[in-house]
Amino acid sequence: MEGTSPSPSIMTGDARYAPAAAVLGAEHERVRGARILIVGAGGIGCEVLKDLVLAGVGHIEIVRVTRRPLTQIDLDTIDLSNLNRQFLFQKQHIKQPKAVVAKASASAFNPDVTVVAHHADVKAPEFDLAFYNSFDVVLSALDNLETRRWVNRMCVMADVPSVESGTAGFLGQVQPIRPRHTECYDCTAHPMPTTYPVCTIRSTPSTPVHCIVWAKSWLFPCVPATDPPNDSQLFGKADDDDAELTAAEQAGESARELANLRAEARQMREMRDELLAAREDATLERIFDKVYDTDIQRLLSMEDMWAHRTRPTPLSLHTALASDVPEAPQVGLRDRRVLSLRQNAALFMECGRSLAARASQTPQSFDKDDDDSLGFVTAAANLRAHVYHIPEKTRFETKQIAGNIIPAIATTNAVISGMVVVQALHVLAERWDALRVVSLARRATRVFTTFPPDRPNASCGVCQDVYVRVGVDVARTTLQQVLDAARSSLGYTDDAELSLAHGTRILFDLDLDDNLGKTLAQLNVAPGDLLSVVDEDHVKATAQLVLERGAGVEVRTKVELPNRPAVATSTAAAADDDADDIEVVDPAALPAKRTKRTHDESEEHSAKRARAAPAPEQGGASASAAIVLE
Repeated sequence: MEGTSPSPSIMTGDARYAPAAAVLGAEHERVRGARILIVGAGGIGCEVLKDLVLAGVGHIEIVRVTRRPLTQIDLDTIDLSNLNRQFLFQKQHIKQPKAVVAKASASAFNPDVTVVAHHADVKAPEFDLAFYNSFDVVLSALDNLETRRWVNRMCVMADVPSVESGTAGFLGQVQPIRPRHTECYDCTAHPMPTTYPVCTIRSTPSTPVHCIVWAKSWLFPCVPATDPPNDSQLFGKADDDDAELTAAEQAGESARELANLRAEARQMREMRDELLAAREDATLERIFDKVYDTDIQRLLSMEDMWAHRTRPTPLSLHTALASDVPEAPQVGLRDRRVLSLRQNAALFMECGRSLAARASQTPQSFDKDDDDSLGFVTAAANLRAHVYHIPEKTRFETKQIAGNIIPAIATTNAVISGMVVVQALHVLAERWDALRVVSLARRATRVFTTFPPDRPNASCGVCQDVYVRVGVDVARTTLQQVLDAARSSLGYTDDAELSLAHGTRILFDLDLDDNLGKTLAQLNVAPGDLLSVVDEDHVKATAQLVLERGAGVEVRTKVELPNRPAVATSTAAAADDDADDIEVVDPAALPAKRTKRTHDESEEHSAKRARAAPAPEQGGASASAAIVLE
């Protein structure tokens, strides 16, 4: 149409950018020179990458998040189930790395754009603050809470704007985040993974989910995302830690049953060692008979347990393989078929044999896209469901539950991805007042709801902290030296009472000075870790020391810590229905400094000392029965 053509300067050379230039105007050149990081190469990540490439963004890097080292087998690759909504992938790409294929496919749309693919763990040391600082904006296209929080913290630490996004069915949301100016991802509470009592999972399941969680998180291996990892029963590393059972006991679960579970775990470890050493069917058969026959017989001997429950029926491998129940006709796709008892038993043995061979070389973790992993968990869960008279699930249904798969719709992904790019353009143009949180819902009257981002939450433990880069030699630097450097560089008064923590471990406070002479390495603190410096007088904001490699102790960020803002009572108190009053904390009104702890604090002090013990490099256990149901 006459009068609407782009200027001759814009049309010079390749005309592919003419429409974008006509829309963006002078800002188009800023887009051409932008550096953008995309974390995630799934449904949203692929769509965002395609949109940015077509818009002519100068430099894009995409990281496909992995949840374990790349030395593991078939990790984070393209699966057949991805093809219906991740249009950068085709059938011939199955089992190939997502980030690598996404780069190749998207680059074909516009060879002028530089796309760099990382098939790697987003928490790897190479993705440090300097890496995040090299980008103008970070686009988070992730599907799990843990990694979202990690990326959010890194962006806050690096002071780099980000755009968070997610979809579930017809629902979707986009959240632009400008550190220090808008609320970050951690400013609001998010649903935590559903957890189940240990005794329910291991002794008294009542739903298919209980059986699947048992097969995936207890019988199979450790869940790699847990910290510390759970004890692996069959195909993981040898680990004699029963911290999970100890935690369950402290939570008030049956002490008698937990003692029995400890004995069962010891027996299972012995069988595991035998299985990985010999890899014989006879050992697999003994494992089968133990978990489905012997252990069930023991449970049946506890009559009081079954007073109000359906009694399970023990099952041996011989009985299962000899089952004469007619098998269902082999109709439909493999993953949609309901397997017979005999088929589940045969699948248990087949996949167990293959996984044992692999585990003898490298410890295995559950991978929903690995045939052997999914087959074993499906069979093991269905066999347990059979024993407890619970409905069984197909391979497809098991994959959805065990893989924490959120139903995805391609159209929703595309719409949300477009909104992500719009917010990214606002960031690149520094149109901060134009930033909007976008909510997508399937409503009759209104599809989109938009509103400006909220201000940061004064109680947020991420964006309200001050991040200070500190160069250290962990092998030579003591905790005392770190404490002295913090005191002298961060504006504390001479008599300020401070505490130092590494994650949940208290390393130093008024009554805990045993660690001051130890090096950071002796305390299992490594480069890249954070040390929290907390003002116990509630005057100064919390300082997070970002440890970087150095020759000594060098505080590289010169900052005067601001005073801690007055905040309302804790979230836990606010959530209490009876807590209607809001209490404002005034530092001046706080009690005078302590010189020693009172008798009433002795119990808390003991707990702190327990947490302050050096952390093991690996091991331990958290709730193995954790699974996200969205």
